[in-house]
Formats: sequence, C-alpha cells, structure tokens
Amino acid sequence: MYEVDHIKSLSDVPDNISNLLTELKEFKEEFNIKVEYCKDRYKITLRESTINRKLNITRCILMEISENPCSYSIHLFNKHQQNSSNEELKKIYEVEVEGENDFKLIKQDVKDLIEGKKGASLSSSYPL
Repeated sequence: MYEVDHIKSLSDVPDNISNLLTELKEFKEEFNIKVEYCKDRYKITLRESTINRKLNITRCILMEISENPCSYSIHLFNKHQQNSSNEELKKIYEVEVEGENDFKLIKQDVKDLIEGKKGASLSSSYPL
C-alpha cells in the first residue's frame, strides 16, 4: 500500500503519522504514496498515478512533518513530462505552519489540493 524508505516498517512510524497515512489511503487509487524519514522529519510524497494527456503533466504533493519543533509544510508541484527521461517540476502551491501538527487540517489541505481548489485552509498559527 505504501512505499517506505529509511523506515524498517510502518509499525516504526509514530501513531500520529500512521493515523495521517490511514486518512490518506482514500487517495491511494489516484496517487502513489511514499514515506521517508530523515533528519527528524517525515516526508510523505503523493505522486499522481496517471498523466493528464492533454497537458502532459502529473501532480506531486510533498508533505514534511516535524515533531521537534512541531511544524509541517505542504507543497504542490506539477510535473511536466518533457520526454521519457526529463521531468520539469513547477511549484504551484505551498503552505508552512509552525507550532502545530493538526492532522485533520493537513488531510483537508491535501484533499483541497487534489480536488483542485485554489487555496487550502490555513491554521491560526500561519505564518509563523
């Protein structure tokens, strides 16, 4: 279900990250989900499974979640396929929040991005 790098298994993931992954599994039909841990951060990448043939792009959502200090960021990229070997990433949206990791808010932000809504909801702590 999830591709995991630098983590022995999903059982090594803290409960809050595991709960977020459980919430995100509703998107697993449309996106490949990859989880990494490095330098005190969890990185969760959602890569769109299919290419928009008309625009020749796929979407990529990168989330970085840190417990110490408590913070998260979400970045949305369009990945343009130049040809079979070259990719060009274009940043479309980003949000960075310090001071809280509200996983329901993170899930809603990701859902809004997937559904193509212009903005995502912002925490009362944004920006800090």
